[in-house]
Amino acid sequence: MASTQLSDIFVSDYYGTLEPVNSPEKTAVFESGIITRSATLDDIAKNGQGTSEISYWQDLDAEEAPNISNDDPDDQGELGKAEQGSMRARTLYLNKGYGVSDLAAELANSEPMQHIRNRFGTYWTRQWQRYLMGAGRGIIAANIAQNGGDMVKDSGASISANAFQDAAFTAGDAADMFAAIGVHSVVMNQMVKQDMIEYLRDSQGKIILATYLGKPVFMDDALTYAPGQYLSLFFGQGAFGYGEGDPTKPVELERKPGGGNGGGAEVLWERKTFILQPAGFSWQGSENRNLSPTAVQYAAAANWKRVFDRKQVPFAAVISGTATP
Repeated sequence: MASTQLSDIFVSDYYGTLEPVNSPEKTAVFESGIITRSATLDDIAKNGQGTSEISYWQDLDAEEAPNISNDDPDDQGELGKAEQGSMRARTLYLNKGYGVSDLAAELANSEPMQHIRNRFGTYWTRQWQRYLMGAGRGIIAANIAQNGGDMVKDSGASISANAFQDAAFTAGDAADMFAAIGVHSVVMNQMVKQDMIEYLRDSQGKIILATYLGKPVFMDDALTYAPGQYLSLFFGQGAFGYGEGDPTKPVELERKPGGGNGGGAEVLWERKTFILQPAGFSWQGSENRNLSPTAVQYAAAANWKRVFDRKQVPFAAVISGTATP
């Protein structure tokens, strides 16, 4: 069992007073507001099933022309109908435990378990972002494989304003639905060099937000598409729906008296049940609730299918550049 060992601990009288060192990994895209908590998805996440059907009303068909009124009482107008569709959502059942030996805590003169408690929230945020990035890559790959890539533009070796504009307008007259853009740091660097980025500053002149055409631009180095390629993603409001379930024991402290060769040890477990559903796409992968998919499996094209019309899907993408695998 992997646990906090003596070599992992900075031994100091003041160890417990030090701030934890944050990982350099960023979660800007996850925190950008493109994820909407849904009471419906909360309920589905609590139903104990691996996958669930979500029904939705399809929009009224604007291609059907209206009837022309006349004064003939026997001339019955043609009726349209409202139709329902459905998509599948995948519930994820995840857990993680971290262990600490009593001797490690004693010699550290601090509380490594308290440090673990303090950092668990950040750990889960990073895991959620891995699933979000996986879903982003997966639905784009599915779009290329199944829909002729009608949501995607290839920018070649470097990003360009034309490529960004073309990607947004894959949604036609719904192009104004996009509210944020996520890019890799290499792509952001290219955008800065091309003067594509504008900055919002506070009263002290400090940069508080980078924007492109008035839309927030969030930088995240998880935004790669494949070896050698970067993925720039356009998100609309409600791009991802999010729901949480209720694990039987969401938090559990396990005492292991025999751990540490009898010196004693503790393991802190946290368990999460959640759904992260990209709008307009249906899960096509495993339905086995005992085999929750990994973030890598979320990125597989075969595991997603678009069920909304292109204009109703709040995603677009630009593939560009040469990324380091």
